[in-house]
Amino acid sequence: MATVVVCDDDPVVRGAVSAVCASAGLEVVAETDSSNDAVEMVRRFGVDVLVLDLSLSDGSGEQTLTALEAEGSHTSVIVFTAYASDPGRLLALGAREVVEKPDFEQLGTVLGGLGTSVDHADTPENRRLASREVDTAPKLWCSPAGVSSHQDLAYSLLQMEAGDAALGITVVGLDALEADVGPLLAADCRLAVAAILREQLRVQDLLHEAPEVGGFVALVRGGDARASSAVWSRLTEAVREAGLPGEVKGAASRVDSTGAKDAVARAIGALRPAAIGSSPFLSV
Repeated sequence: MATVVVCDDDPVVRGAVSAVCASAGLEVVAETDSSNDAVEMVRRFGVDVLVLDLSLSDGSGEQTLTALEAEGSHTSVIVFTAYASDPGRLLALGAREVVEKPDFEQLGTVLGGLGTSVDHADTPENRRLASREVDTAPKLWCSPAGVSSHQDLAYSLLQMEAGDAALGITVVGLDALEADVGPLLAADCRLAVAAILREQLRVQDLLHEAPEVGGFVALVRGGDARASSAVWSRLTEAVREAGLPGEVKGAASRVDSTGAKDAVARAIGALRPAAIGSSPFLSV
């Protein structure tokens, strides 16, 4: 059974939220009205879910989001608040979902989905679950490796929402290796990385060419703050096992109020040759 901590400054609301959690199949292990205590309880109990208000006795729930995100916490944070004027900002801070008070019915729906998925969140079946309702992926032309054309990227960006993520991938060093391994083998290596990446993505996620960096951009839809890093972890493990030449590098960026196009630009920009030495990136 998935576990949850409830954090709200109103004891009546805490009791009501705890009841909703129990009805959704989650075990409530603690309640608190404190931002700092919420972080400590998540650490102590290693819970799957935190239901978090923004107005708390010792400050804002945003402090809790920031602290958990900085720690790389795997706890799914559901913000339940009457002050969700900018849900995109909360998603960018690491919230998995934002539910407006007093919509207890919607809260129950969100928690019910978590109660059936978080216990085995990294299995192939549950990797294909979305944290929100996601439209069917558009039918685009795909290469045998499952990659769509860069020209179709603008259309795919229309499917993205705040909280989704763009993950840029490139293989560094293949151009220099072509003299040794030959252009066909270098091209085969890129295709192998693309096929591995497509296998690690969920059915609702999209994959496009990124010619600016000689690689790819994955659009991770309907995921939480951990989705792109989870894809990256699975990709790098599979690439290591395959023993492919070159060095695979990646950069992730979540969609915020500036839009999906900017998120892709940030991810790709971090992977440009001139930027790799100074910008944050992920590396095998």
